[in-house]
Amino acid sequence: MYPLGTLANYPFLSEAREWVKEHGPTMEELFFDAIYQRARAIGAQRVRESIEGSSVGERPVISETDSEMELFSYPLAKMIVAAAGDPYLTRRYAMAEAKSVYSHLLEEDGEFIKEVSSQFAMDARRLGDSGGAEAGGDGGIYRLHFADYLRNAPARDRGWKLVNRRLSGGYVECDAVELARLVQEAFRARLEAEMKTAKAPDEARRVFSGEIGAIRNAARMKREEFEGEGFGKADAELFPPCMKVILAMIQGGANVPHTGRFGIVAFLHTIGMSSDDILALFSTAPDFDVEKSRYQVEHITGRGSSTEYTPPGCQAMKTFGICPTDRMDGLCRRVKHPLNYYRAKLRSHNRRGQKKEADTAEAAKEVSAKDAAAKTSQSAPRPDESGRKEDSGNERGGFDVY
Repeated sequence: MYPLGTLANYPFLSEAREWVKEHGPTMEELFFDAIYQRARAIGAQRVRESIEGSSVGERPVISETDSEMELFSYPLAKMIVAAAGDPYLTRRYAMAEAKSVYSHLLEEDGEFIKEVSSQFAMDARRLGDSGGAEAGGDGGIYRLHFADYLRNAPARDRGWKLVNRRLSGGYVECDAVELARLVQEAFRARLEAEMKTAKAPDEARRVFSGEIGAIRNAARMKREEFEGEGFGKADAELFPPCMKVILAMIQGGANVPHTGRFGIVAFLHTIGMSSDDILALFSTAPDFDVEKSRYQVEHITGRGSSTEYTPPGCQAMKTFGICPTDRMDGLCRRVKHPLNYYRAKLRSHNRRGQKKEADTAEAAKEVSAKDAAAKTSQSAPRPDESGRKEDSGNERGGFDVY
């Protein structure tokens, strides 16, 4: 059995679940006893941190009580997420928990990482026994069956592609840091899958009713900020140069590398374009296959997979060789992500539109004022050549009616 502090850092371990079953409180106590108020507060904090940052936060774990509260907060956080019922929040929370686990694993030795990986059915075998198997060190090279590797390797990073790895006898070599990254992805996928079918008990909904509402709102605001809500109808004129080039290649019938297709699909999806509209863009490609393309588009957009991808950042685009550095403009050089470029262009475009509307309204007011002045001038009395008012017999209050 691992120390309690270790279980607090890795609450998904089977040993952690066994410890909670044997030593933990009842559900009633966990929800309502004052002694577990701190665990309830940490549970809500984990979820809030997952929305605001990239992890579930770090809290000092010094005493046994600290470890217990941290350990108990994990199932409470899961219940809050389940009660919120927001798929975006579910994905973000699962990723944040996984990233926190990864940061802890980087402080562990390679053998511990290997033990943790076994809980995700990864058969990692260490090569040699030279010592110094710290995650951040040079020691500790592991062989992992290629099926386990492919199941958990990050899909968006070219360096993880099997063709770029050392493969021997059906096993892929990786160091302790890479093994920790594979554990992160395995845990993320498992937690996200669990949360999709998880049901929050009624007690959780009552105890955390206020937090659930606030968390839903926070998740909605974050989703609108990063996933394209509020982008409005996609405007190709506002696209960053990289996306313009890729789009032009596709529409011109040129072959576009996988990384470019991934980038443009994720970008278009994020700014609000439908999967069918994205698919239509690919129909002019020389190697277009409707079923294969639909599968790829739906996989990237999350319709056909458990993960909804966002486009790679500028540095990744450069690494992939799909950043047209010769076409970069001033804004390109200031931002770090294609979405930030589009967002800045969209804000500027909207401001110009608002100014144009304001100018048009102001001009209309001026025209109306001039028309009103002209009508007033026309309704004034007209003296005859002798300076006397002309009498037409149709006077109304001293003014002639024309």
